[in-house]
Amino acid sequence: MKYLLGITGSIASYKSIDVARQLVKNGHEVRVVLTQGALEFIKPEVFRYLGVLDTYLPTDDFVPSKLSKDSTVLHIELFKWADKLVVAPLSANTLSRFALGLTNDLLGSLFLAWEKKPVLLFPAMNTVMWNDPTTQEHVRKLGLRPNVAVVNPVAGLLACGDIGSGKFPEVAAVTDLIETLEPQLKKNKSVIVTAGATASPIDPVRYLTNPSSGKMGISVAKAFLRSGYRVTVLAGHECSPEVENLRGHPGFELHRTPTTELMKQKAVDLFPAADLYISTGAIADIEFETTQTKIKKEAFGSSLPFRQAADILQHVLKLKKPRQKIVSFAAETETTREVFAEKMNRKPVDLMVGNKVSNGLIGAPEVRGFKADDGEYFFVEPEGIHGPYPLTKKQVGEKLVAWFEGAQAW
Repeated sequence: MKYLLGITGSIASYKSIDVARQLVKNGHEVRVVLTQGALEFIKPEVFRYLGVLDTYLPTDDFVPSKLSKDSTVLHIELFKWADKLVVAPLSANTLSRFALGLTNDLLGSLFLAWEKKPVLLFPAMNTVMWNDPTTQEHVRKLGLRPNVAVVNPVAGLLACGDIGSGKFPEVAAVTDLIETLEPQLKKNKSVIVTAGATASPIDPVRYLTNPSSGKMGISVAKAFLRSGYRVTVLAGHECSPEVENLRGHPGFELHRTPTTELMKQKAVDLFPAADLYISTGAIADIEFETTQTKIKKEAFGSSLPFRQAADILQHVLKLKKPRQKIVSFAAETETTREVFAEKMNRKPVDLMVGNKVSNGLIGAPEVRGFKADDGEYFFVEPEGIHGPYPLTKKQVGEKLVAWFEGAQAW
């Protein structure tokens, strides 16, 4: 995508350097527009070394050399070029100027000319300034525009030493929200995604789990958020911290469900109101008789008493209505058609995604499936099996969106 990154006079403006770097690294085209306040904190030349296509100063609207040969007005040319305007960080001053429609620099003119295309605003300022009634009125006013999303700052230790709301989010969170938040795309459908591994406690110290990182679930969640769906993630005990990056997304909800029983309870509670359930989570399928104190080594026998844990997918399938769809993931050491057919027959979902996995400790010496960004995937439907296809987890998420929307995904 083509992003126009506006940077204003907030102490957090130095973080915009890393935002620009990450967007370029992710394959996007980026141009930067600075306000006079931003120039007090950062030098425009630094962006030249990050792969940014061009950097514009506050008065460049009046510099003919900044225009292409076929254009006469810079802020209109930039509006036509970009897919999305992102202002990160957004100072209290520029926020007020946007709300009042003031055009005394290039960024102000750009915002006023930004008709219909998406705009993301990331305010960052002192807590008192953020909570001021005038600031909040300006936020409310800007948020009424269908193409504008104001991402609330987070709470924490501010540069001034105060603790409270107004802090610029972590760079990784900002870039994830830039890539997934589309203010105008709001589909009236909700998706539940389980992500990561649940754990089976043995005592207050020990537990059994698996190497699942939750990367697939997060990639799937991002794909559906990008397409305008409301997404709820049920995160297991082991789930990448990256899932926290999406908390600022207005269409995202996160529930921590570290054990199989807790995940089952939340899935059963939420599924009746959902349109799609996607089980990417690596669910622990046994439970132990737990103790309230640590089991001493001397007390261990040759085995631990255990029982079969709840089968979350079976519980969800019993609740399924005709309007709902269910997708399961099958992580197997043997990816044969017989294995997938037997699993589909036992748990008849609308779609099963299968792949080969290994923890790297037994059998194959390398870790496969877990923690990786790509792999080979099968897509199993009641009428047939497709694949395997070499895909990234991001591509798997995109294919699931296409499938759910009725397109030919494979």
